[in-house]
Amino acid sequence: MPGQAGVHVLCVGMGFLDTRLCVERFPPKFHRETASKRFDALGGPAAVGAVAVVRLGGSASFWGRRGTDPAGDRIASLLQAQGVDTDGYRAFPGTSPTCEVFIRPDGDRFLFPYFGEGMPPDAEWIPDQAIDSADAVLIDGRWPEGGMRVATRAARRGIPIVHDFDQDRPEIWEIARCATHAIADEDLAATHGGVQPLIKKVQQLGTWGAVTLGDRGVAHAGGIIPAFPVEALDSTGAGDVFHGAFALAMAQGQGEAAALRFGCASGALHCQFGRVPELTEVARLLRA
Repeated sequence: MPGQAGVHVLCVGMGFLDTRLCVERFPPKFHRETASKRFDALGGPAAVGAVAVVRLGGSASFWGRRGTDPAGDRIASLLQAQGVDTDGYRAFPGTSPTCEVFIRPDGDRFLFPYFGEGMPPDAEWIPDQAIDSADAVLIDGRWPEGGMRVATRAARRGIPIVHDFDQDRPEIWEIARCATHAIADEDLAATHGGVQPLIKKVQQLGTWGAVTLGDRGVAHAGGIIPAFPVEALDSTGAGDVFHGAFALAMAQGQGEAAALRFGCASGALHCQFGRVPELTEVARLLRA
């Protein structure tokens, strides 16, 4: 159970403004279906991961790009409300990323992301001081140029580099090569012959690898860490919370097995509550 306070995780990637609709069935049976609930929420792997770091007892900064529009302002305010440092969340003329999310009664969800327009990819404006103050970094790959800049500098410092690895593109594999830990999802594993073949490919890069399996837990070279059984309210962002919790544990000097279990407990409670859990709630689940 992570317990060392005062560590900082630098999170790099993309923030989304989610519009979430609770629906009775998906796909819909008719052309018009009534939603039982609608609300806006923070989305994006590194952005939600940053919130998880803060709620689980660490501090976090989020570095990324957004448009100069109401959606970008809303994303920034949602991050700030959770105590995430947004000094590196830079606004550019353009349109911010948004995502439409449909949530079924069983908590499963379907995402339709829009990645925005007009935001330049250049990352040279990220200062070395941002990395120097971090105890670990979390990179989601949605902004490869920013991810590589941070990963290469973090590698020189020898701090943990956690890569939320869910895209099959050359530049994303390059981030995985720079990372100390690359945790993929089942969809990516399916395109590379399965869970263990993908873990082996990641290991051949010199990187520790794992694959998240949803309600079955997470697989790594040593076996499977089982999931904590919960009744899911909303699974949106559970993997993001898992990665944030794992990165925090690595920043605190925990071993991979303990970090995976901490991540599984955090992600499970996120599904149960429909929100990022607090450290005390995760601690109770781990003791149960």
